Amino acid sequence: MRSKLDRILVGGLLAVSSVALVACGKHERRFESTCQIVRRDVVETDEKGDPEILDVELEWDPCPGDQFQVVRGGKAFAKCMQQYEVGKLVPVLVKHWWDDRGYYDWDVYKVGSCERDIEIDAEGSYEKSQECSDESAYGRAIGFSCSRRPFKGLVSTCPWMARQ
Repeated sequence: MRSKLDRILVGGLLAVSSVALVACGKHERRFESTCQIVRRDVVETDEKGDPEILDVELEWDPCPGDQFQVVRGGKAFAKCMQQYEVGKLVPVLVKHWWDDRGYYDWDVYKVGSCERDIEIDAEGSYEKSQECSDESAYGRAIGFSCSRRPFKGLVSTCPWMARQ
């Protein structure tokens, strides 16, 4: 039979290891922003011609640079999105989470009033992000260069785009 001291020590070690596991784990965060709908395309239809899969391209209105997101949704999402015209500004809800592959990931789970399931490994949803600046030589414009990595100004305004 274990002594009371042994039980306290074992219990204490279990509590500390549980706290360490929770403290080491990455957490999930949720954000709200505004996007403009710039494109809406039916990808697949059923036998009656009703949309089964829909792609919606969004431009992140408050984010600096050119930030676009294409989200793909199923039948319920496609039906719900019919209420929104291209060009409309809509609220968007984003989930930002730690991916087991060693970086943060994010995706849209609601556009306007339309919920969509996040399917992490499904094709169709993706982001297009870049910040471009003019290049000059000897006081003359010679072109431009673009970076596709999230930059400090972008992440401070749109923190869900952070990868680290």
